[in-house]
Amino acid sequence: MNKHSIAGEIYVLKIGGSVLTDKGEIRKARKATIKRISKEIVQAAPKNLILVHGAGSFGHPQAKVYLKSRELKDALITHEAVKELNWLVVSALTDCGQKAIPLHPLSAVVSKGGKIVYKLNDQIELALKQGIIPVLHGDIILDDEDGFCIVSGDQLVVYAAKEFKASRVGLGTDVDGVFDDSGVVIRNLTLQDVEKQNIKGSEHVDVTGGMKEKVELLVQLAARYKIRAVLFNAAEESNVVKFLRGDDDLVGTVVTG
Repeated sequence: MNKHSIAGEIYVLKIGGSVLTDKGEIRKARKATIKRISKEIVQAAPKNLILVHGAGSFGHPQAKVYLKSRELKDALITHEAVKELNWLVVSALTDCGQKAIPLHPLSAVVSKGGKIVYKLNDQIELALKQGIIPVLHGDIILDDEDGFCIVSGDQLVVYAAKEFKASRVGLGTDVDGVFDDSGVVIRNLTLQDVEKQNIKGSEHVDVTGGMKEKVELLVQLAARYKIRAVLFNAAEESNVVKFLRGDDDLVGTVVTG
């Protein structure tokens, strides 16, 4: 399929697991927050939106067990947990009147020799053409050497953004952006800034690197594909609407090349 045949701008938005779940308790969703964000997406009414969400307490604790055991049953437990959260997100969107479908990476993404191979283009494109929001998520996937490995929601964001030449990319976290050493939000972040700043990972159980990996991936996206992204606080009411509408008063960190 020709990805350039989609009419209009394409947005990629990831909502972090720390926003949608209580990462301090296993498999505990913030259902009110999921509902509120779904309403904000419907309110903003983006024409072409690829939505990705993190795993939070529906994936990270389970994946940690798998990485230690390497047992198939633990891989399946991890996948089933993230599928449960994904269904909560998809259901909330459909309850708000928005067409949405789940896309599970386990069924369309593999890892070969450490390199992740995606086969999601056709599903995403067909969904967008029908006015449907494809909802992807961090997942456990098949690997030709280790049996299984993990693909993060942040990796999926970078993939979708470059494959579909996104005009707007956002990562909604539970903080206002990336902070400098004095606790002030860095409004613009470049590769040179990343090398200077002491960016830390997540304080919760996080098998994908937390904030540090997010920033590194977004810097690569900006440097290689000239696609800038913004990290903002999706736990704050109305910020998802502001991002999707491109409001200038959205507080966050813009990552550029």
